[in-house]
Amino acid sequence: MITARQPFLIRSENLSADEFGALFTRMFGSLYSGLPRPENKIAIAGVYGRYEGVSFRQLSFRGDLLTALPDMDDEISFIFPTAGKVVFNQAGETLGVPQLGLAIEKAAVRSVGFIDGHSQYGLSVRRSIFARRLAALLERPILHKVRFQPVVDLSVQACQGIKAVVGMATGGGFDALLHGGSLMPARLQEMLVDAVLEAWPHNYSEALRRPGPSIAPRHVKLAMEFLQEHPGKLISGSELAELCNVSLRALQDGFRRFAGTSIGAYQREVRLQRAYQVLQQEDVQSVSEVSLALGFSNVGRFCQYFQNAFGLSPAELRRSR
Repeated sequence: MITARQPFLIRSENLSADEFGALFTRMFGSLYSGLPRPENKIAIAGVYGRYEGVSFRQLSFRGDLLTALPDMDDEISFIFPTAGKVVFNQAGETLGVPQLGLAIEKAAVRSVGFIDGHSQYGLSVRRSIFARRLAALLERPILHKVRFQPVVDLSVQACQGIKAVVGMATGGGFDALLHGGSLMPARLQEMLVDAVLEAWPHNYSEALRRPGPSIAPRHVKLAMEFLQEHPGKLISGSELAELCNVSLRALQDGFRRFAGTSIGAYQREVRLQRAYQVLQQEDVQSVSEVSLALGFSNVGRFCQYFQNAFGLSPAELRRSR
């Protein structure tokens, strides 16, 4: 029995793997259409939802399913096993059992196995969505890929909180809200993303928890102001230190302590933030002109920096105006 309550939600009581795959393809496209057919008979029960780069699920598998995976999108999957085992084959094997939660880089997965009556809560998020949300929360570009701790102890209360949000999204009691208006899917997406960023350890966790910036010393403040006022000027750390009348080491230490980053990384943040502001304007130069004016000599590299920093390309930002 299956009921598609929303165009982004599947509910299954006992579908075969082939039936579930066919329904998935009809609703969400050919993301997994390249999967080989399972050799054994598999039944899938539970709930799966997918909306704008975020998926969430509460599924159980009757029978063992071992399958190779086609090339995946740049998504990160978070798995909360509740029974049996799940095995991901990446560079080596990663095993998920009920006591351990997994953060899996899907692009690196070669195959996956659901074994011994496996069941799970889980969600997957496109990396660009994390970048976009982090840039908004931290009010600065994201210069490094977000990297999540690969294995967590599921007895930690914070991780149980993420599982609770997934349980709410997949539970029948949430259907009335999902039917209530067009804003609910987007709100649910943001709730899931924020729950992961808040509770699952990653390389930006400390920055999110950090209180407001301390009052920086005069030489650090002068250097920051200079970079903000001259975003297109290429200046070395030594030249900047000379302008501020301090040693390079003192300026480097000041940036690490009060800006939480290096001089070069801060300069790139400023240039990317200015590029974002310029590209938002109605009467704007071409992307090439903006990148060159802000000191990026390679337009393709600028676009990649921009995509990584804000979760969307310069062209997508211009279209979104």
